[in-house]
Amino acid sequence: MNFKKYLIAFAASAVLVSCNSDDDNGTKVENQAFDNGTFVLNEGNSNVSSASVTFIGDNSTVQQDIYNTVNPGKPGLGSYLQSIFFTDDLTFIISGSANKVTVVNRHTFEFVANVDTNFSSPRYGAVVNGKAYITNYADYNTGDDDFLTVINLTDFTTSKIQLNNWSEKITEENGKLYIFNGYYGSGTSVTVFNPANNTVEKVIELNDSPNSFDEEDGILYVLGDSKLSKINLSNNTIAGTVTLPEALLYSKNLTIEDDKIYFTNDTSVYTMGVNATTLPVTPLFSYVSTSAYGGMYGFNVEDDKIYVAEGGDFASNSQVFTFSLTGSLLGAYNVGVGPNGFYFN
Repeated sequence: MNFKKYLIAFAASAVLVSCNSDDDNGTKVENQAFDNGTFVLNEGNSNVSSASVTFIGDNSTVQQDIYNTVNPGKPGLGSYLQSIFFTDDLTFIISGSANKVTVVNRHTFEFVANVDTNFSSPRYGAVVNGKAYITNYADYNTGDDDFLTVINLTDFTTSKIQLNNWSEKITEENGKLYIFNGYYGSGTSVTVFNPANNTVEKVIELNDSPNSFDEEDGILYVLGDSKLSKINLSNNTIAGTVTLPEALLYSKNLTIEDDKIYFTNDTSVYTMGVNATTLPVTPLFSYVSTSAYGGMYGFNVEDDKIYVAEGGDFASNSQVFTFSLTGSLLGAYNVGVGPNGFYFN
């Protein structure tokens, strides 16, 4: 199904999101400007002015390039923006090419800090016990030099911890960090890292290159090139695997919402129960991408909506779409250059 014809009907105008709610004491309080909505990370290209963050409010209003709008004169974000992660009150924006992290207030997007030491091609981050841990590739051709950058959130000083294994996506579960040793087939394991003593507790071999993951009820679901692995977080052992059929090899973008697994293959979305032992053969829906190599460039599911990003030509602004859980188009929005991820506030 080609959804281009819906763009005009659903394109949203840029206005400021502001609404009121009652606190527990019955007092009227004003929400911050960027509560109740979704940040779209636009990675940009080699031109530093091309990278940006778009905010889509829950009421479908849109604001473009919110960082530069809120923070004129502050250090830029850099280009090739990789990912975003949060604490309760802070947002961390990783730039792979600028080798830095920009820290802003999660609610207002006001500049807090520019952290630019001890990075080399940073990728993804997670927070535990007052510190942020960010994976770094260094040389993309080998995992032997990969490391973690540790940011002390009290003063934003940094340090390094060598991992010497492919270090890509990272998540915190039960006070431990799970680091995915996979990058387009390069690594085949998950590292369990204990931040209490900065040691690797275990390397869980998957015999498959992991690309995406999510946690549900004490199980970490890891999607790889050829299978879905389930890691029991109580003992960090593999609790089961589901083999991908040939038609679904190299699926990606696994996420879980309300006990259902969602993942993508090419420009199709699939769904299954978390306890299913076989994968679906029919997609929930498919769409036609006009991007040469950026179809389904970003994907997520939240609050009964499926979010899809078109990479476009990575030189001009692109679009993102929202769908219902049954695959009906709900909205289409203009965003920035190369949208690669959705982050919910």
